[in-house]
Amino acid sequence: MEKQKIEFMLSQVAAFTGGVLEGGDISVRGVSVPEDQKEGTLCMINVQANADMTNGAASAYVVAEKVLVETDKPVVRVKDPRAALVKLMLAFHPAEPVRHHISPLASVPAGVKYTEPVNIGNFVSIGENVEIGENTRIFPGCVIGDGVKIGKNCIIYPNVTIYENCTLGSGVIIHAGAVIGADGFGFIPGPNPVKIPQKGTVILEDFVEIGANTCIDRATIGATVIGFGTKMDNLVMVGHNTRLGKACLIASQVGFSGSIEAGDGIVAAGQVGFSDHIKIAAGSVFGGQAGVPNDIKEKGMYLGAPCIPMLKFAKASAVFQELPELKRRVVNLEKQKDRN
Repeated sequence: MEKQKIEFMLSQVAAFTGGVLEGGDISVRGVSVPEDQKEGTLCMINVQANADMTNGAASAYVVAEKVLVETDKPVVRVKDPRAALVKLMLAFHPAEPVRHHISPLASVPAGVKYTEPVNIGNFVSIGENVEIGENTRIFPGCVIGDGVKIGKNCIIYPNVTIYENCTLGSGVIIHAGAVIGADGFGFIPGPNPVKIPQKGTVILEDFVEIGANTCIDRATIGATVIGFGTKMDNLVMVGHNTRLGKACLIASQVGFSGSIEAGDGIVAAGQVGFSDHIKIAAGSVFGGQAGVPNDIKEKGMYLGAPCIPMLKFAKASAVFQELPELKRRVVNLEKQKDRN
C-alpha cells in the first residue's frame, strides 16, 4: 500500500522550525535540493552562492537569515538551516512505529527475554540468554551471540554480527555488515605467533551509531567502550580495550589501535590513524589522513603524519612547496662559492 503523502502549511513549517514566514501560506509536501527542485516542495537555501536558485520549480524556500534572495515565492527565514532541515526531514518522513513480529524463519531460543514490541526479521540467529529492549528492530540475517544485551529503541540493520556477551545501550543504531565483539588482534610474535585469549567485551553506550562494515574488537580483559552519542562512519576499525568518550564524530576508514583513551567530543576525518596505548585530549580535531603516534595532551586541530598543530602544519606546507626553489638557490650559491 502506498504511503499517504504528508503535507504542511508554511505557517506550520515556520512554527516547528522557529522561522518567520514571508509571503503566502501555502501547503508543501516535501523537501528538495537546489539542484533538483520539485513542484510542491520546500527547497533549502543556506548559502549566498545558491541565492539565485530561488526561482526554480520548488513552491517555497527555507532560507538562512543572512542569505539575501529575490523571489516571488514564499520564504521561511530560519536562524539555523541545518537544525531546520533535521526538523523538516523528521516531519515529512516520520519513523514508523515498531510492529511486534518475530519471523518464523528466525532462530529465537525460548530463553530469550524481550519486551514487546520488537521486530525480528527473517534468518536472524539469536543465542542463549539474550535480552532485547522494547521497540528494537533486528533486520534479516543478523547474528546475535549468547549473553548479548540490547537496549530499547535500537536498530540493527541486515547482516550485523554481535559476538557473545556484548552490551548495547538504548537508541543504538548499527548499520549493515558491522561486526561488534570480534577478537582483538593480540599475538605474541614468533615463528608461529601465539594468540592471546580475548575474553573481554564491548559496550556501546546510549545513542551510539555504528556505520556499515565497521569493526569494534572486544577487549582482552575488561571492555572496549564507545561513549554516549558517539557516531562512526562506515569502515572504521576500533582495536581492543580502546575507550572513546561521549559525542565523538569518526569518519570513514579511521583506525584506532588498541588501548587508546580518547576524551569526549573528538573529531577524526577520513583515514586518520591512531597508535596504540595513547591518550587523546577531549575536543581534539584531526584532519584527513593524520597520523597520531603519541599522546595529544592539549585540545586543538592537528594535521599531517606524524600530526602537528594546524598552524605549524600550514607553515610547514608552505615551506614544502618552496623546496625546489630553495634547492635551486642553494645549488647556485654553492657554484658561486666554488668559483670564488
